[in-house]
Amino acid sequence: MYGENAYEVSWRRCDGCGSQAELPAAETAGAAVPCPDCTGAMAEEWSWVAAA
Repeated sequence: MYGENAYEVSWRRCDGCGSQAELPAAETAGAAVPCPDCTGAMAEEWSWVAAA
């Protein structure tokens, strides 16, 4: 998926339409992530580290 051993996941939700996405946290940290379903931006709700 996002890494071989352990990776950090960022769960994001769009404030405009409610779409949700699980994204790699290292690649999206501090970045404005556009919603794929509307013109809104996705905000990080939480993140966690998962073992592969």
